[in-house]
Amino acid sequence: MANKPSKNAPKPEMQSEISALIDAIAKAFNIPEADAIDAVERSLIKMEFGQEKNGDRFVAATLGERTVRIYQGAIKVPKPGDNIED
Repeated sequence: MANKPSKNAPKPEMQSEISALIDAIAKAFNIPEADAIDAVERSLIKMEFGQEKNGDRFVAATLGERTVRIYQGAIKVPKPGDNIED
């Protein structure tokens, strides 16, 4: 008997987007992808949707006291002391 997908499982098109987001988080924080997955699952990484004044949408990801912005196709990682707010 084949396994039925969970009712709460992401749709296939969302799985690739989630995978890309996890990959971007790992790159932004310079951690292995497995560690990024673990941190997200354990709620150690806080994520929020945002939009810049020019309309560009992003996901703000925070790990500890560090926050990065992940855009479609780009990651904005501030240097220590930089402010990434608009």
